[in-house]
Amino acid sequence: MDATRIHLMITHLPLFGLFLGFFALLYGFYAKNKGVRIVSLVIIVVAMAGGWIAFQTGESAEHKVEEIAGVSHDAIEVHEEAGELTNIFATVLGVVSLLALYAEVMDKRFARPVVVAVLVLSVVSFYFVAHTASLGGKIRHTEILE
Repeated sequence: MDATRIHLMITHLPLFGLFLGFFALLYGFYAKNKGVRIVSLVIIVVAMAGGWIAFQTGESAEHKVEEIAGVSHDAIEVHEEAGELTNIFATVLGVVSLLALYAEVMDKRFARPVVVAVLVLSVVSFYFVAHTASLGGKIRHTEILE
């Protein structure tokens, strides 16, 4: 399996994983359910790891897709630039989520504010992930160009 296939398969994980993880974490936070918070933080960490993999395989995918007739080089570049910014947010969210996971598992006093930070970062990161995904879709799906 080449990097292009991996890129196309894994790109859905950060989008849907972050969506699911955020709402599960929000529920766990308000329900004061530590188990749900831990599972949702794991989901977010896995989703952000998927985002990192998508970013790392993007360059190879770019070179392969540029060879296809009718593909806009400009659309690829816009997607790539958005991916670079998204990768920063995803990395920060992944690290903060790991810290929150540690704090929850070890019953640290700072768990609650770190979980709040994850919730806030998740909303911001989701915007960038969704925007980057939309731009990636426009590379080959001309029906969504507008």
